[in-house]
Amino acid sequence: MIRQLLQLIGVGCLTAGTVLFFTSATISSEDKNSVNQDKAIAELNQELATVKAALADAQKATKADDKTTVSTQKSDESEKKDSVTKMILTLSSGDTSKDASDSLEKSGIIKSATEFEGYLTKNGLSGKMQIGQHEVDSSMNFADLAKELTTVKH
Repeated sequence: MIRQLLQLIGVGCLTAGTVLFFTSATISSEDKNSVNQDKAIAELNQELATVKAALADAQKATKADDKTTVSTQKSDESEKKDSVTKMILTLSSGDTSKDASDSLEKSGIIKSATEFEGYLTKNGLSGKMQIGQHEVDSSMNFADLAKELTTVKH
C-alpha cells in the first residue's frame, strides 16, 4: 500500500514536471518572438527617423530655392545712374511676412527686412501675405511692395 502510494506520488511528480517543461518551453519561444518583434520595431523606428530627417532637409532646400533663386535680374537703364534689381518672389503656403521680408533683403530689393516687417505690422498687413509669384523690384517703395505681396495671384 505504501509502495502504491509512492508510485502514484512519483507518477504525479513526473506528470507535473513534464507539464512545466513544455509550458516553460512555449513561454520562452513566445519571449523570443517578442524580443525579435521589439528589435524589428526599433529598427523600423530608426529608419523612419532617418527618412523624416532627410525629408525635412529636402523641404528646407526646396523652400529656399523657391524663394530666392526663381529669378533675380539686374538691368541697366541709361536714364538712371542706379541699377534696379528685379525678381519674382514666390510665396508658398505657410510663409510669413518675415520670410518674405528676409528674402527681399537678401535679394537686394529692400535694405532692411526689419523696417519692412515693421511697416507691414503697423499697417495690419503682416498676416495677409498671398501665395503665388510676385514680381518686385528695388525701385518699389514699402507701400508698393506691400500691395504686390498682399494681392491674390492666380
